[in-house]
Amino acid sequence: MTATAFGALAIILIGALLRHLGLLEREHGPALVRIVLYATLPALVFLITARAELEGALLLVPVAGYAIYGILLAATWIAARLAGASRALSGAWILAVSVGNTGFFGLPLIAAAGDGVSVPAAVMYDTLVTGVITFTATPAIAATLGAGSAAGLNWTQMLRTLSTMPPNWALIAGFGVNFAGVETLPELVETPLEILAAGTLPLVMIYAGMMLGTRPLGRLWIAVGAGAVVRLAVAGAIGYGVATALGLESDVRATVTLMAAMPTAMMSLVWGAEFRTRADFIAGMVLVTTLISTITLPLLRGLIL
Repeated sequence: MTATAFGALAIILIGALLRHLGLLEREHGPALVRIVLYATLPALVFLITARAELEGALLLVPVAGYAIYGILLAATWIAARLAGASRALSGAWILAVSVGNTGFFGLPLIAAAGDGVSVPAAVMYDTLVTGVITFTATPAIAATLGAGSAAGLNWTQMLRTLSTMPPNWALIAGFGVNFAGVETLPELVETPLEILAAGTLPLVMIYAGMMLGTRPLGRLWIAVGAGAVVRLAVAGAIGYGVATALGLESDVRATVTLMAAMPTAMMSLVWGAEFRTRADFIAGMVLVTTLISTITLPLLRGLIL
C-alpha cells in the first residue's frame, strides 16, 4: 500500500499542478466526477463483486461500518458541545470527522493495494454504509445544524438518487453474476471493464488535486489539526476495535480498519456548503486529511498486518 499511497499523492500533486498551469479548472471537476461515477467506478465494483470469493464475514462489514459511524458521530457531537462550538461549526465538525472518503479514495486505493486487504469488504463498506449515510444522515445533519433552510431537504429525491447510483447497480449485478456461478466473463466484456476500472484511481486523484484549496483558515487550523487526528488515527483505532469485537479477522478486519481511517469525504463539503455550515473548516479537513492520509494509511496497514 505504501507505493500505491505515494503514487496517489503524486497524482494528486499532478492534478494541482495542472490546475495551477491553467490546463484544468475547478469547473472541470463535475465532468470528472461523472466519468468516475457513471463509468469507471461501476466497472471496478462489478469486477470486484463478480470475482469475489464470498465469505460470511462480509455480512458483518456493514454492521461494523454503522457502528463506527455511530461512535464517531456521538463523540464528535459531545466534543463540539464541550468546546462551545457554534451550531455551524458543530455541524461542520460532525460532517468532516464522522464520514470518510471510502468511495472516491478508499475503494480504488484498496483495490490497488495488493495482499492483506479484502476488496469485496471495501465495496460492502462503501456502497452499503458510506453511500447510504452520504444521502441520508449527512444532509440531515447539515440541514439541522447549518444556517440554510431545511425546507430544501427533499428526502424523496435523495432516496431516489441513492437507489439509482450506478455503483449500487454494479454491486447488485456483480453479486448476481457471482451467485450464478459464472467463473469467467467473456473477453469482449471483461477487457473493456478492466480498462475502465483501472482509470478510477488516477481520475479520482487528479480530481482531488484540482479541487484542493489552500485558503487561509486563521484559528480554524487548530480545529482542523484536531479533526485530522480523529479522522485519520482515532477513527482507525475505533474501526479496529469494532472489527475485532465483531469477530472479523485477517484481511476483512484490516480493510474495515483502513476504510474507517480514510480522509474526509468530499461529499461532506458539498452538503456542508449547501446548508451553510462552516464549509471553510470542511474544506480544510479535506485538504489536510487527503494529503496526510497518503502517509498515515500505509503506517496503519503496517501496524495491523
